[in-house]
Amino acid sequence: MSRSRVRRARRRAYRKHRINAIMALCTLIVLPILLAAIGGFAAIGAILSDLPDLKNQGEVQNWQTTKIYASDGTLLTNLYYEQDRIVVPLSEVSKYLQQAVVAIEDQRFYKHKGYDPEAIMRAFVANLSSGHVVEGASTITQQYVKNTIITREKTFDRKIKEAALAYQLEKIYTKDQILEKYLNTIYFGQSSYGVETASLKFFGKRAKELSLAEAALLAGIIKSPNNFSPYTHPDKARQRRDLVIGKMLELKFITPEQAKQVISTPIQVKPISKPSTIAPEFVDYVKQELIKKYGENVVFKGGLRVYTTIDLKMQKYAEEAAWSTLNLPHDPSAAIVAIEPQTGFIKAMVGGRGDQKIKYNLVNSHLRQPGSAFKTFVYVTAIENGMSPFQTYESSPAKIKISPTQIWDVDNYVEGSGGPPLTIREALVRSVNTVYARLIMDVGPSKVVETAKRMGLTGQIDPHPAIALGGLTYGPSPLDMASAYSTLANAGKHCKPVAIIKVTDSSGKVLEEYKPNPEQVISEATAYIVTDTLQDVIRRGTGVRARINRPCAGKTGTASEYRDAWFCGYTPELSAAVWVGYPNGQIPMLNVHGIRVAGGTFPAQIWAKFMSKALSGLPIHDFSKPKKGIVDLLVCTETGLLANKYCPEIEYRPFVSNKAPKKKCTLHAKPSIMEIPSVVGLTEKEAKEVLDKMHYGHSITYQTDDKVAKGIVIEQTPAGSEKAIQGTVIQLVVSAGSKNQKIKVPDVIGSSESEAKQQIINLGLKVVDVTASPYLSDEDKQDKVVYQDPDPGTVLPYGQVVTIYVNRQ
Repeated sequence: MSRSRVRRARRRAYRKHRINAIMALCTLIVLPILLAAIGGFAAIGAILSDLPDLKNQGEVQNWQTTKIYASDGTLLTNLYYEQDRIVVPLSEVSKYLQQAVVAIEDQRFYKHKGYDPEAIMRAFVANLSSGHVVEGASTITQQYVKNTIITREKTFDRKIKEAALAYQLEKIYTKDQILEKYLNTIYFGQSSYGVETASLKFFGKRAKELSLAEAALLAGIIKSPNNFSPYTHPDKARQRRDLVIGKMLELKFITPEQAKQVISTPIQVKPISKPSTIAPEFVDYVKQELIKKYGENVVFKGGLRVYTTIDLKMQKYAEEAAWSTLNLPHDPSAAIVAIEPQTGFIKAMVGGRGDQKIKYNLVNSHLRQPGSAFKTFVYVTAIENGMSPFQTYESSPAKIKISPTQIWDVDNYVEGSGGPPLTIREALVRSVNTVYARLIMDVGPSKVVETAKRMGLTGQIDPHPAIALGGLTYGPSPLDMASAYSTLANAGKHCKPVAIIKVTDSSGKVLEEYKPNPEQVISEATAYIVTDTLQDVIRRGTGVRARINRPCAGKTGTASEYRDAWFCGYTPELSAAVWVGYPNGQIPMLNVHGIRVAGGTFPAQIWAKFMSKALSGLPIHDFSKPKKGIVDLLVCTETGLLANKYCPEIEYRPFVSNKAPKKKCTLHAKPSIMEIPSVVGLTEKEAKEVLDKMHYGHSITYQTDDKVAKGIVIEQTPAGSEKAIQGTVIQLVVSAGSKNQKIKVPDVIGSSESEAKQQIINLGLKVVDVTASPYLSDEDKQDKVVYQDPDPGTVLPYGQVVTIYVNRQ
């Protein structure tokens, strides 16, 4: 055959190969409109023009280590391809595992040619009917290509190349060779790559020794190592394993008897110790974020330089706060996430002590109930929809009709306390379940879900009224809660949580760089009012143990039977969520260090310890009041209406301007007969303030007392707890100190008569006033003390007289 004929034959074969590849891609794309959007076949041809030659594997072997850095430039870890991997031939892999992987990942593996049109169409129909992605169509061959060919294209371009390269690969290798390569490269979580390493780490045995149950478990993990991990999600892992068994039965790889036996078998895995990496939970989170965006192949071979948000000092403080509090061997675990509200930068992330076998997955676990920490989202929704913080509800136990056949019994049995009707503000401060159960029925569960999602919760939330009390099917992660509460700290603007600031390739070329883009998800006015309420949670409510020496706000949360305990709080500079519980099960914390663990105990203490150190040395700022939309009014705390002179409890509180009360309190329009407060033991100033607030008068006399410090009230008439009408004058006797004390006469020259008398009497001396003579006409001396006897600085015994001379006509 002539050379020209050979060349023509080669060109025909090449064209045939291209046509087959393009036909595969046409099937993959399915919708012609997508082809039009990217320029159709011409664009696909351009994408395919630089495909590597799979016969020359040397092209893709130039692998480089990826490096991850902390915010200060400290190297956190290296990521590289051969990390914890043992390559074995297919003959050394359990037949059960081979069949399980084929059954769950690619049932038609031995029938297709690298891409599977039937699977593509089936996935397309399933995803279209469900409204979101529920089924994939990548074959085992395509997955192997993705994990072994370095590409940095956007997802669509990469999918096109995957299909074309998969088709090529099937021309070069047998099915068993491809399956072998796939099983040696796939990631199983826990830093395990390949079936041999995973088998040893999960079960302590070789891949060829795996039982049917063990093989099905590993095969089920492949789709999502985080979500189906038997360590952090044992229930999901078991459900996934049983799904694999069902697929194997369907394909007749196993008998019904074998399937039944496995499904009845609980999951058993070998304990895994925590790695010694700095901030291991954060590093794992960053790694998974990178894999999602770039694929495992680029992450472990591409030599990326990854610059992150983690603050290693804050990380250290978070670890110290957790483990100095939960410091006994059998104590529950803790998780902490701290976020900078203005940027979304994750500053600290802790989840599990170094000596603990199992860690609570901070990022992806949505299994733990938030308890009353979820009430905040109900309150936000109510305020955002125009309800007053002083709207009142009954706080007694409730039977709430959810549907014609469903009654919801609600009581205040874990954290809060109820009683008479309460405002929704006070019910949040005291964490009263029955008020919030009634409130969510008025504002609507669906609206509360929308609010929580906008503020930063990412997991599935079913719009059932029980969410008001933290009754979620899938609870939020600490990362979600820190993110959502940061929205309040940032005046209603939400920044999504960010761990990665910048990524470059090994040459320094910037691949991505994050710039904060806050979104106003609730109004500034709502955020300010909610923050004002949550400050009272810490001042005097369920979160008093979270007090620190700067303005702060937060909410406690305690799940039923004390299985989970939370404190979520923030300052203007930092938001942090703390979870305490047992990571390996829903275990009640009824006796930890001799107490029941509620959100206001260890979680609040850990939060306070961490925040105090993390913010030490920073300027103290108060929460910024919006420039418009908020008005501060003096209101009766019982009615929420404008205070009048007889309201017993009054406070300045912020209101949304167009929702502020305009009427005065009518409940206390006239003097009431009330219980007189006891002020014995208070300072004179404190006693006066208490009586003024309750609208009682006061008259002060002073009496020496060798046992009671000077300035302390030693007696009152009428006594505390007696009843009297408002306006009654309460006689107070205040200690003037010991009889034997010596008193230095104060300098009162230039003071008014009343000021001079009060100053002298307060010291335990008596005073006599005399009109000065001659009268001085100087304007600045009118009605002022111009002489005194004895002179200032003279030392007198208690009760002696000081004479003052007042310049008056």
